[in-house]
Amino acid sequence: MSNIYFISDIHLDINNSEVTKRFLDFIDKKKSDMKELYILGDLFEFWIDDKYDIEQNNIIIDTLHDITKKGTKVFLIHGNRDFLIGKKFTKITNIEILPENYILYLDDKKVLVTHGDLLCTDDIDYQKFRKFIRNKITLKIFNLLNNKIKTKIASFLRGKSKKLTSQKPDDIMDVNNNTVNEFFDKFDTNIIIHGHTHRKNIHNTKYMGKNFFRYVLGDWHNSPSYIVYKNNKIELLDI
Repeated sequence: MSNIYFISDIHLDINNSEVTKRFLDFIDKKKSDMKELYILGDLFEFWIDDKYDIEQNNIIIDTLHDITKKGTKVFLIHGNRDFLIGKKFTKITNIEILPENYILYLDDKKVLVTHGDLLCTDDIDYQKFRKFIRNKITLKIFNLLNNKIKTKIASFLRGKSKKLTSQKPDDIMDVNNNTVNEFFDKFDTNIIIHGHTHRKNIHNTKYMGKNFFRYVLGDWHNSPSYIVYKNNKIELLDI
C-alpha cells in the first residue's frame, strides 16, 4: 500500500443505492494500494446521532472498519452535513477526526485540507447559520431531542437549504478568492485540497509572484471524483 487518496461530498444516503454502490466499489478497487484515505466532509447526506445513524449505515461502517483493520489509515474532516459524527463512530471504524483545517505533508509538499465551506465567505447567511448550528448551546439542546424529532429537523433544514441554494447566484456559492489567499498566507502553503462547492476543478493561480494550486473535489452524485497522490504527483481523477 503506497497511495494516498482524497474524497469529499459522497453524500451517502440509505435511500440512494447507486451512490452507496459507487462508494463501496471505489473502496473495493482501491483498498489494495490505499495507504491513507482522507474524507474531506459530507461522507453522509446527514448525520444526526452516532447510535441511530450507525445502525442505519451498517454496510458503510463495516467497510470502513475492514480497511482500517487491514492497515489503511482513514481520516475525516467534518462537513456541513455530517459534523455530528462523534466518538462512537470513530471507535467502531478506527477513523481519526481531523480539525476543520489540517496541514499534511506529501513528501516535500505542504498541503492544507479542509471541507471548503469556510472559504465561501460571500455566502453570509450560510456562515451565520454554520456558526449558530455548531454552537455548544444549540448542540446541547439538539442532543436532548429524540431521534424522530432530530430526523424531522434535519430533513426540514436540508430541504430549506436546497431551496435557498437554488435561489442564490452561482458566484455566492463558490469560494471567495480573497479568503483563499488569506488561507494560503495563514497556513503558509501553496496547495489546498477541498470539496463542498461540488465544482470539480484544478485552479492554478499566481499570488505574490508564486504559483498556488487549489484542487476541488466533485460531489459523488453529479461529478464523482477523487484525488490520488502517487509517484510524487497529485492527480484529480473521475470515478
